[in-house]
Amino acid sequence: MNQLFHSSAHSLPRATSRTWALSLIAVAALAGCAVSPPGPLSNTDLLEQASSDRRAMFAAQEPISAAVTLDEAIARAVKYNLQQRLALMERALEDDLVDVQKQGMLPKLTARAGLRTRSNDYGSSSQSLATGTQSLVPSTSQERNGQNADLQLTWNVLDFGLSYFGAKAQSNKAMAAEERRRRVVADIIRETRAAYWSAVTAERLKDQVSTTLAQARQTLDYARQTQEKRLVAPIVALRYQRDLLNMVRQTEALNNELAQAKAKLAALMNLPPATAFKLAAPDGGMLQQPKLAYALTDLETLAMVRRAELREESYLARNAVIETRMSLLRLFPNATLFGGLNYDSNKYLAHRNWADAGVQVSWNLLNVLSWSDIQRAGASREQLAEVRRQALRMTVLTQVHVAWLERERASAAFERAQELSQLQNAIQEQTENAARSNSETQLELVRARVETLLATRARDLSYAELVNAQSTVYQAAGIDPLPQSVADLSVAGLAQEIAQTNRLIERGHIEVPKMDALHAQPSTNPPELPSASVTTPVLPALRTVVGQRWENLGSIAGTASEIATPITSPEVKVN
Repeated sequence: MNQLFHSSAHSLPRATSRTWALSLIAVAALAGCAVSPPGPLSNTDLLEQASSDRRAMFAAQEPISAAVTLDEAIARAVKYNLQQRLALMERALEDDLVDVQKQGMLPKLTARAGLRTRSNDYGSSSQSLATGTQSLVPSTSQERNGQNADLQLTWNVLDFGLSYFGAKAQSNKAMAAEERRRRVVADIIRETRAAYWSAVTAERLKDQVSTTLAQARQTLDYARQTQEKRLVAPIVALRYQRDLLNMVRQTEALNNELAQAKAKLAALMNLPPATAFKLAAPDGGMLQQPKLAYALTDLETLAMVRRAELREESYLARNAVIETRMSLLRLFPNATLFGGLNYDSNKYLAHRNWADAGVQVSWNLLNVLSWSDIQRAGASREQLAEVRRQALRMTVLTQVHVAWLERERASAAFERAQELSQLQNAIQEQTENAARSNSETQLELVRARVETLLATRARDLSYAELVNAQSTVYQAAGIDPLPQSVADLSVAGLAQEIAQTNRLIERGHIEVPKMDALHAQPSTNPPELPSASVTTPVLPALRTVVGQRWENLGSIAGTASEIATPITSPEVKVN
């Protein structure tokens, strides 16, 4: 009986262990089967998402209360355009990642706590190596159930070094993201300026196009009636209708083009579709060619220090050096410092609470064999970054020259279009006088009016191309059309600062750095970016600025008090 009792006692824990194991396996299997992939979005979900996005897209925007000027259109595009918001959020993300990288340099403080249990006692015995017999009776030094906890502070020297270089690399990425934001803003402003002048033409010619189109259709109906009554020869009537149909087609195409121009401008300003607004259209006879106050060589020099692409590539080229240093750092020995407080509820322990500290050093000696390979790869990476930057400089120089030539072509085209518009206006006036005295047919009168419309449209388009070409020249040179900081973040305040900045740029108040001065006076400090012009007499280029950072525009910080500052750009430091 005693033997049977001991046999049952030993078999019971085994059965219990098997039961627990099977139970855990069953629970894990059921949990895995319970996970099902998410279903497709329903039409209701999509409509709710679209409604929520639409409210967010146009929320917190200042309403349009008057005719929109060019400066206000640019201000609205810069402040509310979703592409600008996206670029700004990407810049903010890179800034946040810098802080994340810096956290890696801090020690790690880990708190742990746990429970443990066993189905039987933990025990062991010893065996003599000399005789092979049991030297100690089975004993235990651990309870079946227990709790433990510890608080450990560890600091890994290698992780600190890698996080340090990672934070520097992430800082370069954040500055590169700011340059990408500058490029996005410059593209938005250029597109807004071109769309504005196209929409201005639509605003100016809308009534005239409608009147001329109605008159052309009425004349076409009269020509068809004339053919039906056989008042003129059939071939003459058909040619007459053909000419009128061509004029109607041209006028309808112009009317459709003008209607789309305003919609494109509204999209750039992030206005809801079909929003009604008026434009402050200047008189067509007052259009004057904008002056370019910089020489081609000056624009080339400005592009070398101001272009966002070059600055971005310079920041990223720093990371080529940092990556090489990080690769070499991984070859060094690693040391870990640790210390902590511990607790264990085991009653067999002489001390249930204790503190420990120490240092642990490890080194993979075979890493030394890859030292030369890493150095060679790092040198190739740095040379690649340098060649990429040089290739980009060549591309930038080409863009400056192409933009300069395009601006000259647009200037000549505008002069010809302006002359043609003046001649066509005179022709229309003479045709109308002749039509009143029955010396000209209705067909010729309609033709003159349609051709005048097309000539006026061509003149306005030529002016828009000229303004856009000049903006492209400034963009190719890296000249920012935005001020560094503003006192008022409203649309009106931002528009006023943009107008003031553009006036200073047009007057040539951008300082062109001298490349020869860098070789004549070598300095350990990197050159500052330009802030005033040398192509025209130096005029006061100071503006009073009050404000904080453009929290919603990502601009360079201003100050809380009034500061008189010239238009400058931040330094470019290339290590």
